[in-house]
Amino acid sequence: MRKLTLTFCIILLCISAHSQKWEHLIGLPWRNDMEGKILEHYDHGYLIAGNTGVGNGDFQGWLIKTDINGQLLWDKQIISYSPDQLGLAKLLIDNEGNIYLFGFLLQDQPYEFPLVVKLDACGELQWCRLLAIEGYLSGFTTDAIFLDNGDLLSLVFMPDPDFEEMVFLIRMSPDGELIWKKEYASLDNHPYYDTRIGQDIKKFGDLIVITGYVYSPYPNGNPLHVYLRPMFIGIDEKFEERWIVEFGIQDSLLGKAQSSIAINDTLFMGVGRYRFVENGIQDKKSWMMYFNSHGEEVGYKIIDDEHLGTEVIENCLFEVENIEDDKFLASAGYVYNEEDIAWGEMVIDTAGNVYTNALREYTMGGGNYLKKSLDNKFVLNASYQLPNQTTSDIYLYKINENLEQDTVYPGNYTYDSLCKNLPIQSGVIDLGGCDIITAIGEIPTLEEYNQKLQTIPLTASPNPTNTGEVLLEMENTSLYNNLDLKVFDVFGNEVHTQKVWPRQGAALLDVSAWGRGIYVAAIFSHSEMKGKCKIVVE
Repeated sequence: MRKLTLTFCIILLCISAHSQKWEHLIGLPWRNDMEGKILEHYDHGYLIAGNTGVGNGDFQGWLIKTDINGQLLWDKQIISYSPDQLGLAKLLIDNEGNIYLFGFLLQDQPYEFPLVVKLDACGELQWCRLLAIEGYLSGFTTDAIFLDNGDLLSLVFMPDPDFEEMVFLIRMSPDGELIWKKEYASLDNHPYYDTRIGQDIKKFGDLIVITGYVYSPYPNGNPLHVYLRPMFIGIDEKFEERWIVEFGIQDSLLGKAQSSIAINDTLFMGVGRYRFVENGIQDKKSWMMYFNSHGEEVGYKIIDDEHLGTEVIENCLFEVENIEDDKFLASAGYVYNEEDIAWGEMVIDTAGNVYTNALREYTMGGGNYLKKSLDNKFVLNASYQLPNQTTSDIYLYKINENLEQDTVYPGNYTYDSLCKNLPIQSGVIDLGGCDIITAIGEIPTLEEYNQKLQTIPLTASPNPTNTGEVLLEMENTSLYNNLDLKVFDVFGNEVHTQKVWPRQGAALLDVSAWGRGIYVAAIFSHSEMKGKCKIVVE
């Protein structure tokens, strides 16, 4: 009887766990904890690039790792020494579990500048780059993607001394090498533009699309009188700007685009907000904007408040994910009951039909970040403020395509398996020694870039060496396979050989038994030499 009762209790616990709602509050009561971009990790947990703040002088980054059910596993406070401020906007994860963080850092500079940080699979700092580019007043990374070869492409805005905000792409290797920067929607090519901001970047096949907004005049209008418009920039595989869509300029439509998604290979949808004035009152509505791969507008849909409930008086869209065919789930913002603000979601199709929508009244301010999970559900987070509480927490929740909250997943799961060390511990990562980059070359010509990709540059340090060892750093190994590193003396005798793996960035050689003299290190792919350098042993 005792065994039967125990079994029944276990069954009840399993049923209870399975029916529990998938939702969590993450934060500390004495500080503002703010939502951020979400990624599903390789182990089906989730990573969030959040931020924290106490007062006006302590704004820092916060990297959060949860399990499959959103329960906190560990967190890393990403800080710089006081009184500096640091903010995170985006994160990426490569196949080896390395984590790349993007945002801004105010460090030994009058203003904040773009920041890129690499952590290994165990959450340990590998490198940090602060892009305090000369000739610009400040800057911020808003989004980033991986290129096909593993390089990082970050979307950055930086104002010049005339306070004109510029859109840049900055390319960096996984090892932190700054490769090039290039400006888009530039003053040289578009002198009538005022402020221009890129907020979202995505790669659709060979086409890169930047989504954002621009202030610009009407065609043949007063160049000093500018208006807010959605902006989409099309960039080809050579990173050349092919077209810009100032959406709605011919129809006198004003507003802002937040993000984009592909409908098919040649048709794309941007989402954001349409802004207009009616009876002397400014109003906002959700806006779906369609354009093709040639940079041509092909239509739009505006979602009226009456489709969302009688209490809604304004609405807008932020991020969007596909459900199936032409049906999408978007994170949304609402103004209701004259003054209250809520975040929630909408299920829409390309015809502008609203299948269902939800207002989550307990959320507030900030943003509402969305990510589709591998089980075809949707994870979101937003700011949350309890009644009578002056600080905010992160509200993390998971829903299905009907906007119903998911339930927790039973069972045991293994997390952070790519970290071979002890389990990852929560802690602090101090970026006080971040490398400051003051100059980045412009994008090289295609010929120069292709020529570099055809080699594997090698660099030896220290060189000369009298320490008994030398570090050989190598680039572009991700582009090759069947790699061998060989070292020869001045007579051509092979004194060392070892395998090199794709994406390997360095090899430490023991030279303590080598005689004094000059050696040549060479790297081969399928027996064809791809790079070499001299090593001097003293």
